[in-house]
Amino acid sequence: MASPTATSETNAGFVRRDDHRTFIRLRGRRLGRPDPGITRALTYLMSAAVHAITAAIMAAAIVVVAIWHDTVLGWLFGAGLAAVALWSRPRAVRPPGGAEEVSRAEAPTLFEVADRVAHAAGVAPPATVYLHDRLFACAHLRVGVRRRPALVIGLPLLLTLTPRERAGMLAVAFSEDVGGDPARGLLVRSALLTAGEWRHALLSTRVERYRPTGDAVIDNVWFPGERIGSQLIGKITGAVLGWPLFLAEFALTRLLAGQSQVARYYADQVAARAVSAVLRYLDALTMADGRLTPILSAARRGASIDEIRCAVPLSGDVDREAVIARREASSARRTWRDLAPPLALRAALLEEGDAQEGSTGIDEAESDRIDAELSHHLARTVRTLSQSSP
Repeated sequence: MASPTATSETNAGFVRRDDHRTFIRLRGRRLGRPDPGITRALTYLMSAAVHAITAAIMAAAIVVVAIWHDTVLGWLFGAGLAAVALWSRPRAVRPPGGAEEVSRAEAPTLFEVADRVAHAAGVAPPATVYLHDRLFACAHLRVGVRRRPALVIGLPLLLTLTPRERAGMLAVAFSEDVGGDPARGLLVRSALLTAGEWRHALLSTRVERYRPTGDAVIDNVWFPGERIGSQLIGKITGAVLGWPLFLAEFALTRLLAGQSQVARYYADQVAARAVSAVLRYLDALTMADGRLTPILSAARRGASIDEIRCAVPLSGDVDREAVIARREASSARRTWRDLAPPLALRAALLEEGDAQEGSTGIDEAESDRIDAELSHHLARTVRTLSQSSP
């Protein structure tokens, strides 16, 4: 059973009360794919409104250039507006920076296992796989304008997982594609990114502070007053322009939060019906620090990949009280921008559900072959981890 602390947090702020209400409404139920409703229609409408601002800025740039095409100032102003519109344009999903693509010929076992788990989850198999040396996560993305299915695997996470947990990792990543979360769509996702970029650009402006090693700080009387004045004017202007966009981002996020939570809960149940180790994988994510610490220590000692894999703590060796405590801690770091439910509630909903676990998995031999196929990638990751800060 789930711990009371993980499922009864009602006085910890607006966002967590909202998470808790959704959890209480869904606990003990076998969920179906969320149906579109008025909330989703409002979400798409607001997303379209955010993109309409970008279109209006581009239209203004064209009008300015058309009217004042014979002046340098008109071209400069029009070009500036066009640059802003292009900067805030809708963008397709891209792999994270530093990710390296691997082919089926290079990692046949990895692709074979991914295809099997994707089929069990009812998802199209990945067209490509990307590996990342510093990412402690795994995600299934729709990349590019053509939205090709791609699997992004963080190698530090892969190192910390047992074979069964690796199957859970793949199932949880693939099931995101069947949850029906509107935040994964191009229109809504790009609207969130655009509103966030506007808010950051307009509201994060602040008077500069200099390093204390002999440089001026704002408290010094000889600090250039005209620079302070110009930055204060920028702050005021940014606040006037930025607050409406902040409110738009907040409203869109609140519309999405409930939908994304239900979609994630449903996706977890789909994953659990596909493989048998989803709950173990969620607990591995919850205990990330405890998983990474022995691996980092082994990497700094110059241990081999096999020695590092032996340093991975087995799921059965983890103290359940420690897992419960970390689940509670994971919920305490929530902000209003978080759309998916916390790991604590995801794990608790699976524990209280009656869905039968699936039989698809990864055995020891397959896991070892995956390590062999990715050996030079994993060796590079170990070198990266050995150079990381303690």
